Amino acid sequence: MGALIDGHDVAMFDLDGVVYLGPEPVAGAVEGITALQVRGVRTVYVTNNAARPAQTVADQLRSMGFTVQLDDLVTSAQAAAGLMRRELPAGAKVLVAGTSNLVDHMTEAGFEVVASASDRPDAIVQGYDPDMTWRRLDEAAIAVQNGARWYACNTDSTRPTERGLVPGAGVAVQAVQVTTRTTPTVTGKPFRPLMEEAVRRTAAKNPIFVGDRLDTDIAGACTIGIDSCLVFTGVHGKQDLIEAPADRRPTSIAWDVPGLLLPARATNADAHGVRCRDAYVSAPEGVATVRGDLGDREGQLDALWALAQLVWARPGLQYAAALGDLNAVH
Repeated sequence: MGALIDGHDVAMFDLDGVVYLGPEPVAGAVEGITALQVRGVRTVYVTNNAARPAQTVADQLRSMGFTVQLDDLVTSAQAAAGLMRRELPAGAKVLVAGTSNLVDHMTEAGFEVVASASDRPDAIVQGYDPDMTWRRLDEAAIAVQNGARWYACNTDSTRPTERGLVPGAGVAVQAVQVTTRTTPTVTGKPFRPLMEEAVRRTAAKNPIFVGDRLDTDIAGACTIGIDSCLVFTGVHGKQDLIEAPADRRPTSIAWDVPGLLLPARATNADAHGVRCRDAYVSAPEGVATVRGDLGDREGQLDALWALAQLVWARPGLQYAAALGDLNAVH
């Protein structure tokens, strides 16, 4: 069995929770991505975070030991600017509810950036900003109610850090949404603009997207029909995988980035259950049970992948005890 990465010409990575957590790289990420590059795989970083310039992110990655060029960064702010340039007239007035990076992208796209809903903006664009204030959200909500077209760079409800989860851009977007009863056009994952920009920029023939979130990373890959790999170093875990709806299911799993270089997981189903290498999950009387060596991480993931396939194929299957067996192994 070949490596999981075999056959893929481009590996696309989410950042938070996959490549780094706050100021620190995720364990093994530098070594794993370097090994992919040595194999000739193009590596790019696709992020929903519109707060920081791509150059700043590239500099941070280099300081951590990654080999990265500016064109290897694809951001939701870039995708928003591109989409708005296609949909709005040149010189349109835009109210920005985001950082100076998002302001710069709007200016570079040829728009007139305004500061208030009283300036009658044609559009508002919203992105993550750690210094967001209620007054700025007020202006955004009023502009939307006055008829401005509303764009959001992403709607992630949480953001992983080295200290734990914190509120993401989606919390601020939801505040405007609840107020206006309006839904924005979203450019970041899982929506098409950012994902399609990453494919276009890399000219990928058979890419794989590596992420820690089912609702953005994996769903985004499903949206444009490319392979995906869920890693367990960030937001979503084993139970999230088992409970994932069809449009949020990865085509593979790995513990972390170096897992892309390990043998791919294949499953075989029979009348009673599903096998993944030495792990076998069956469901006598509708209750899933796990057999196999769960003593190491790879064996644990084999069993998890078999369990996921069985649960997805048999809605209503009871799996709590089997998942408990997996959660007991670290």
